[in-house]
Amino acid sequence: MGMDRRLVVCHLVLLFLVTCQVSPTPRNHLLEYRHSAEQWLSTVNRALEHAANRQAILSWQIHTNRTSEAVKEFSNEEQSRFALNEHLCQLRKRWVMALLSQTQQKMMSRLCHGIRLNEEQTSVLVETSARLQAIYSEAVVNVAGLNYTGESEIKELMAKSQNYSVLLEAWTGWRNAVGPPSKELFSRMIEINNLGVQAAGFSDTSEIWKNELGIKNLEQVVDDLFATIQPLYIQLYAFVRGRLAAIDKTGTVHPDRPLPAHVLGNMWAQNWEPLLPRLMPNATLSGGEEATQVLRRRYSSFTQLVEVAQDFFLSLGFPPLPLNFWTRSQFVRPTDGTKPVCHGSATNFYSRDDVRLMMCGEINEDDFYTLHHEMGHLYYFLAYNHQPFLFRSGASSAFHEAIGDSIIYAAMTTQHRRRLGFLHSDNNVNQKDLEIVNLLRQALVKIPLLPYSLSLEKWRWAVMAGQIKPDQYNRAWWNMKLKYQGIVPPIPRSEKDFDPASKFHIISNTPYIRYFLSSILQVQIFQALCDASQQGPRFGKPLNQCDIYGSVEAGNRLREMLSLGSSRPWNVALKVLTHEQNPTIDARPLMDYYRPLHEWLLSENRRLNYTVDIHEDISVFNNIEDLAANF
Repeated sequence: MGMDRRLVVCHLVLLFLVTCQVSPTPRNHLLEYRHSAEQWLSTVNRALEHAANRQAILSWQIHTNRTSEAVKEFSNEEQSRFALNEHLCQLRKRWVMALLSQTQQKMMSRLCHGIRLNEEQTSVLVETSARLQAIYSEAVVNVAGLNYTGESEIKELMAKSQNYSVLLEAWTGWRNAVGPPSKELFSRMIEINNLGVQAAGFSDTSEIWKNELGIKNLEQVVDDLFATIQPLYIQLYAFVRGRLAAIDKTGTVHPDRPLPAHVLGNMWAQNWEPLLPRLMPNATLSGGEEATQVLRRRYSSFTQLVEVAQDFFLSLGFPPLPLNFWTRSQFVRPTDGTKPVCHGSATNFYSRDDVRLMMCGEINEDDFYTLHHEMGHLYYFLAYNHQPFLFRSGASSAFHEAIGDSIIYAAMTTQHRRRLGFLHSDNNVNQKDLEIVNLLRQALVKIPLLPYSLSLEKWRWAVMAGQIKPDQYNRAWWNMKLKYQGIVPPIPRSEKDFDPASKFHIISNTPYIRYFLSSILQVQIFQALCDASQQGPRFGKPLNQCDIYGSVEAGNRLREMLSLGSSRPWNVALKVLTHEQNPTIDARPLMDYYRPLHEWLLSENRRLNYTVDIHEDISVFNNIEDLAANF
């Protein structure tokens, strides 16, 4: 109770300070008026920074060790923070926007950007979200007599096993564990969020999510981008299905029917890289060995893997991560009985040098590259931490997701994989074969995410807009999955199931179209870094052979963009990086990067007479139970 009172008093003091500094009287000269606004905004930024720091600390407590006391404390803080935001939004209206500088106007506009909930709604939303994440993080699945706890363990099983019976048991068990108990809670979360954004003047939550990205006609833009990329995905899909069908002795995979969702080496069919040894059994011609085995032989602790991921950024001239990062992060699953949220994430605490990583990491290739992704977030946090609080975010959420993955592109090049010991120098290796194997490896990681992310978010946008009702959730989900990914459930599903809850970003209410845009932006960013290091197509070298490791020039250009935070529009940030006059989000660099693989896939699919089709229309089926049976 004492803590609650101190929180209330703290926020009341902050509210008093920001209220007392508003003095937009007509007698002020323009410069004096802007100076007053500057002082007021400075106080506002300090107040919001304090609230964000407190929120991050309490959120970290819930995610590392959820208790009823922690949830209550977080709920109280959220109510205070919403009250602060609402009060500041009202005070903002006292200022005449036309008299302010452009920077001040942008700050002011960000004060009224977000959901508005009353005390009861905030409490229900916090409790609902906490229960959803507890269901997800504490789910236990029994497969072949063994228990698997949480996302990380079941994901690793899906990546390792080649036994379709085991994969089916894992796939089904995870969805049974997290889906049905989450459905009603999810509907409640959507309803409350919609009430909050409607109070802020938006029609539904999808509208505010789309606006955050700053892209006009976003739905048309993503459709056009996918149309550019789809030919590559279709050829990759045809090759994967054809190869799996050719080696499948169980009849699970058919050469001209949609792929069952459980056979692609990943719980969500968004990363197919574990299939590489089966798709290319002669991949040993690359002169390498499985990266996971190399990592496990070289490193005895996950912390060492974090250091290797940091090393790439150090090579670009970035400073080492703060000491606090190493002492306060959670790298591996605790052994003290606590049940953390294990989904990998990076957190900014809006306090000097306090950034953290949360994972239940394992020494394997997947987590190794996940670390590079999260490093992108961490270094972005640190690069813009000098900005006023209202500008302490990425140029857009898509940019935040793209930074680390642009480094993953650099880390997955043949040159760097050889540097890491994943590939051996061998003059007898055919370099063209090596290039194809490596590009295929990357494409299996990167390309399936595009239709996956598009299908997920189009489904959720429709849910938020009320176009998909709770009694249609699962059917609509699998309609989207088939249309964009060409996959179907391996067993009949019904509306008693809630398969979307199998993905953390659904139950955590995290926008996902950012990952689609990021998948395209990251290659543009990588190309710009190659240009800065005088490599890539402009310097007569294929983009996929660009090695930026050790390029301080590339690092300087990247840091310049990161340091802007959200102080400038995303296209200005992209201009700083690319040096193009009017840059747009462009899928052509991605297609250029994979051109050698695309041509090889076209040739192989023709040679092997593989069916090229992803079966977009399932409207002929009257109910979702027909899906698995008919396909």
